[in-house]
Amino acid sequence: MKNSMLFEEGNQKIFTIRKICDFDKEEIEHNLMPHLHDFYSIFWIESGEATHATQYVEYSLKADTILFVPPGLKHRMYIDQSVGGTYILFNEEFIQYNQKNHVPLKEYRIFNNPDFKSMITIVPETRLKLKNINDLIFDELRTPDSYSQDIVLNLLHLFLLESRRIFDQQNQAHIEIPSVTPDSTIIQFKLLIENNYQTQKNVSAYAELLNMSPSCLNEVAKRTTGITAGELIRNRVIDETKKLLFSSGMSGKEIAFDLGFDDPAYFSRFFRKYTGTTLKEFREHSRKKYH
Repeated sequence: MKNSMLFEEGNQKIFTIRKICDFDKEEIEHNLMPHLHDFYSIFWIESGEATHATQYVEYSLKADTILFVPPGLKHRMYIDQSVGGTYILFNEEFIQYNQKNHVPLKEYRIFNNPDFKSMITIVPETRLKLKNINDLIFDELRTPDSYSQDIVLNLLHLFLLESRRIFDQQNQAHIEIPSVTPDSTIIQFKLLIENNYQTQKNVSAYAELLNMSPSCLNEVAKRTTGITAGELIRNRVIDETKKLLFSSGMSGKEIAFDLGFDDPAYFSRFFRKYTGTTLKEFREHSRKKYH
């Protein structure tokens, strides 16, 4: 099975798992060039050696290493067909669809840490445990049915929790203050957005917290993520709006106030301007699509 996808192309939810040795020449060449994407990805290097690099950090990934790449990170990857392992990708829509089991990925330092060392090294005991989880996911996707989405989501949760435990154990000895680079700045900026987007939506306020000018913050954001600082803030607000429309019974007015908008009418125009749909249309469409 070269490419195990849980959803058809065009679905807002994404989950794929595949063997790294199945990457074709075009995919390998694409990974060599700096690029970014809007989903989470996991590279488990089981044999051979790969190289991962951002604009400012480069490091080798030897056998028994698992790398976690967050969305919006400009990076490149040297990986060829001599490398064995597993590649998993998924997006927020998949992680969030079951609110009872929602994993708050913003709390996972394996995806968000200022050193960009988002990886773990596994030993035989944990290797077997994580491999069993992966094998169960592959098995589930060979003959998917109406239970597969929940089963795969819970297996992914288990894989992430086990990885998080390993990461915290391997990184609890010391937490160093990172040097200030554009990459570390953008991670700090994203964490600030996560903690303040409901009350603060101006780039200048975040720039002040980061001790830099708004124009400088915009330049760093554009260089590392491909979009401006304002767009990063706005996208977080829109993502939260979509989540609340889908998973809660809150009215548009209640959501507006919850997200810090004093004028519900302006909030409705804001959402429609940047999504191309009204609050009501999005709620009806998303619930019809996922239920």
